[in-house]
This record gives sequence, C-alpha cells and structure tokens, in this order.
Amino acid sequence: MKLIKHFSMILCAAAFTLLVACEMAIPPFGPIDRPDNGELPPPVEAPDTIGWNIPAEAITVAQAREICMGLESGEKTDTKYYVMGYVKKIHSKHADGVTNYGNAQFYMEDVKGANSGDDFMAYQVYGVNNQKITDPNAVLVGDFVIVYGTLTNYMGTFETTGQGSAHIWKSTNPLFNEPQEPQEPEVLEIPEEAKAWNIPEEAIDVIKAREICAGLASGATTGTKYYVMGYVKKLHNNHASGVSGYGNAQFYMENVKGANSQNDFIAFQVYGINGTKITDPNSVAVGDFVVVYGELTNYMGNTYETVGQGKAHIWKSTNPLMVETKPEPQEVSILDISLGENGAIKKFGVANIDPETSTWAYNRKGLCTQISGENNEDWLISPALDLAGMSEASLNFSYKFSAAIPAELQEQYTVWVSKDYDGKVENVKNATWVPLTGFSYEATSYTDSGVLSLPEDMIGGTCYVAWKYNTQEVSHTWSLKNIVVKAITKVE
Repeated sequence: MKLIKHFSMILCAAAFTLLVACEMAIPPFGPIDRPDNGELPPPVEAPDTIGWNIPAEAITVAQAREICMGLESGEKTDTKYYVMGYVKKIHSKHADGVTNYGNAQFYMEDVKGANSGDDFMAYQVYGVNNQKITDPNAVLVGDFVIVYGTLTNYMGTFETTGQGSAHIWKSTNPLFNEPQEPQEPEVLEIPEEAKAWNIPEEAIDVIKAREICAGLASGATTGTKYYVMGYVKKLHNNHASGVSGYGNAQFYMENVKGANSQNDFIAFQVYGINGTKITDPNSVAVGDFVVVYGELTNYMGNTYETVGQGKAHIWKSTNPLMVETKPEPQEVSILDISLGENGAIKKFGVANIDPETSTWAYNRKGLCTQISGENNEDWLISPALDLAGMSEASLNFSYKFSAAIPAELQEQYTVWVSKDYDGKVENVKNATWVPLTGFSYEATSYTDSGVLSLPEDMIGGTCYVAWKYNTQEVSHTWSLKNIVVKAITKVE
C-alpha cells in the first residue's frame, strides 16, 4: 500500500514539473500551441526565434507580474526588463495609438491562446529599435514578442511605463521582419510663392531637423533656434482644441508634399506669424508650405518636434488665412513683492555700510520692511530686473516716513537704479547709480509713490532698483511695503 502511495506521489510530482515547464515555452521554431489535453503538438509554421539571442535575464509574464506586485501603486522599476510572452489581445486604443503616436498597446500572456487572467500590458510601446510603429497589424493576437523597458504598477494594473519609454525588442510578426525597401531621398522643393520670402540661408528642411533632434538626449533641447521648412503632412488631433483654447497649432511636417512620409517633424504648440495667437484652425491646412521658427527637442527619445507652449511660431506660410499681423504691446509684471510679508526681504540685497548701525529689516508689528537711526548708510537692493525685449518700464511702491522730510534732509532718503551693479552687496558703491525722483516726502501714512519711469538706457537688459538710507544726526524711520515693477513689451 505504501509503495503504491509513494509511486502515486512521484507521478504527481512529475506531472507538476511538466506542467510548469510548459507554462512559458520560447518557440525554437515558432510559437508552440498547447491543446486542452496537455500534449505538445509539432511546432506550427511561423517565423522562428533562432538567432534572436534572447538575453539570459529575460523574464516571463508571470515574473513581470511578480515584480510589479512588489511595487507601490504608481511606482516604477529603476531597472529595464526584457519581458517575453504571447499577444493575448489588442487594447481598444491600439489602432489610434499607432496612427497618431506610433505606439502600440496590447496584453501579453505566457501561454498562447490561454486567454489568461494573469496577463501583462505592453502600454504605449514603440517598435523594434525604438522606432514608431506605422501599421496596427504589426501587432496581432498570437504573436510571440519580447518587450523592453521599465515596469510599473498602475493602480493595480501591471504594465510597461508608457509614452514610448518601452519598445518591442523582437517579434514573430512578419511585418517586423520584412526587409526595408530602399527609399528615394526626400528632397524639399520650395514653391515659387515662397521663393520671394527671403528665407534665411540657415533655414533647414524636415530631414535635417530630424537629424539634429536624433543627436539630442531624450528630453534635451537645442538651445539654438532654427528655421524649419516643410509641407503640412497632417494636423494633430489636438490642433483645433489648441487653437481655440490657447491660440497655438499642432501639425506634422514633411519634405515632399503629399508623400505621407514617416520621416516627419512635429510643429508642436506653435503660435502664428510674429508670435501672435492663431484664431482660425483653418489657417493651417494639409499641403501648406510653412517655415516654423524656434528651438527643437527630442521628446521621449524618438519624437522630433519644436519646443512647445508657444515657444516656437510660424514664420511664414502659403495659407492665405495665416495673416501677418504685428503683436500689440503688452504690459508685463517684472517684480511684484510685498515687503509686508515675513521673509520677503530675503529676496532683496541689504548693504549695511556701517555694520554697527541699524539696517533694513522686517517689522512684524508694522507688517513692513523699515529702517531708522542716525549716522547710518544702508541700501535695500531689488532682485535683478530682466528688461530684455521691453520698450519701457516703471517702478511703483508704497511707503511712509515717521515725519515729513524737510527739503534739506531729502537727499538722505533716495531711490536709485543701476545697470552695471553686479548683484553683490559688497560692490554696491562701485556701481553707477541713477536717481529716481518724483515721490513725495510728505507721506506720514502709507502712500503710493506714483509711477516712476526708469531711464531709457536701463531698458533692454538687466538692472536693479535700490532704496538708499543715508542719515546724519537727524533721522526719520522709512517704511516700505509693496514693490512693483512693470514693463511694456517691445514690438519690432
């Protein structure tokens, strides 16, 4: 009886070992099906994995799930993994993702056709060599694939991290293995209408823009602005909403009109001519010849585009609706700080020329920044004011004195501006300071200084504003609150 029982246990163990061994079969000559009776049929006719040289550290779907289970929700692995499996089903957004972004979305399992609940999602993955996928049929149910990238636990769903940060390393799908046909060079031909634009000699075409972006690290920008020429290949899905909501356009460019080339470049969130907002979505249409101007970037390592958020714009376009208008001058805030708030003074420089005397300091009770004391020289210096691209600027501040300042003492309470101060308080007296006048010395309760215009030669670069307290035997307390510097943009 014991012998029979022992023999039964051996059979069970052997069966279990066989079952586990068959759970993830890497196909030597193609995917291996497993029928319901557990017997292995001959290999099916499919592209094989011989020559793939699958890394020894590659893991199965079950192992990928186990790793993700050990992550907090939203956490991702620092390590990239090769995850092997069969395509279980295609995600509902797969075709849209391929069409618009070149990435695929599908579910993987260890056993082909098992329709297992213990699956793993390949989320927004690019194709072989991290290139965009162009055909949704390049991923089909039953394909044996290996994806490579970091893994994450997204709200309990185990998947690759998205936005093209993972890609398909290998696949048995024949669309990934077809030899590439040699392509004719995509030469840009400038239309006759655009030849009269005086396009800058340094302007580049789409292919050159792609080449520059390919040389950047993922997420890096060029720093240099480029003129990029090309034809509008297609409009981005977010083009119309971008125009209506933010005044910027999004579209794909190519070198050859109507070629529908995969060697495209994205004009991402670009404004109109002269950097003005676009009001009509139809002012960008397929087939337009355009020149965009701005910095370029390599987004996620394989999407080549202009830097977004309106930092690039359309320089010229053949579209008649893209009207060339000059932007209106805009008032912009350069500095707006309340010195009545604790800690605000830390944003200013304080030059205490005589360390033994009092200095500019925050007054908690009075909710202001103030100074008092005889025989005292102290400077309160603003942060650097960037007036590049401005046509004019002005200062406004609220203040009071402990008593009206007589004419003979007014030179002890002054306001100055400098463009050669280097930002170091120890060098404050080495800079050239120009006085700002026009505020009242009669203010014994908080008073608005009025608009004090900065001299013209201070505009266009960086300058500093300072309040100088330089008393002798008679002194009065000087209190400051709101400091505001505004400027008007320069229109060429």
